[in-house]
Amino acid sequence: MIHPTAIISDKAQIADDCNIGAYCVVEENVTLGHRVVLDSHVVLKSGTILEEGVYVHSHAVIGDEPQIVNQDFSFKSGVHIGARTVIREGVTIHRASQAGQQTVIGSDCLLMAFSHVGHDTCVGNHCILVNQVLLAGCVTVQDYAFLSGGSMIHQFVHIGESAFVSGNAEITMHVPPFITVLGRNQIANLNVVGLKRRGFSTQEVADVKQLYRLLYNGDTLSFKRRAESLLEEGVAKTDKGRQFLKFFVDPKTDRGFVYDKR
Repeated sequence: MIHPTAIISDKAQIADDCNIGAYCVVEENVTLGHRVVLDSHVVLKSGTILEEGVYVHSHAVIGDEPQIVNQDFSFKSGVHIGARTVIREGVTIHRASQAGQQTVIGSDCLLMAFSHVGHDTCVGNHCILVNQVLLAGCVTVQDYAFLSGGSMIHQFVHIGESAFVSGNAEITMHVPPFITVLGRNQIANLNVVGLKRRGFSTQEVADVKQLYRLLYNGDTLSFKRRAESLLEEGVAKTDKGRQFLKFFVDPKTDRGFVYDKR
């Protein structure tokens, strides 16, 4: 069902069971999978792909140009949104800043009202961005991360799996998996509640707890060297523990890691 006021390019690929509301704009080279729903006044710019079951609420704009000064964006790039993800009202997601690349949102995510995802960012599966979360360009958010309302993530920062970012946080450093952060780059504790909700075993939770204490013990070694040492010594007893340590061993950008102020 397509509302008669919607403006749809004849070069868009739209599954026959989509529902497109009043005053939507769907540009050329947009692909909509089965059962995609667009509420009224949604704008999908060229190069946007929505997989099956995506629901986009009113006044969202997906695939617009990156907000980078004095750069030519005449090339083609895009946004790819995974199946069953929900985009609430007023959300903005910008396309990639390099030709042929994509800004990516995974499957089963929820982006609440007026959150923003910058160019070249990659958000994993089952992530939640609460109202007015701001992700700068080139951010990576791994699966099951929860970013509370008003939190701001600096460019090139990586947020680990099942991390919890508290409301109005200012994050300019990498956030390891499984922890809670607040304020400006400050660790609060492990995200134990989130891990248990995901079904982590008692052994996995205990393993991550121990490694967290050992890694943040305040000695003179860097986080990377400490993590490498713990891996070599075989201290981690579970795959989740090893995953926690490996996050420190191979940082993708030179941002440093959030820390414990206590």
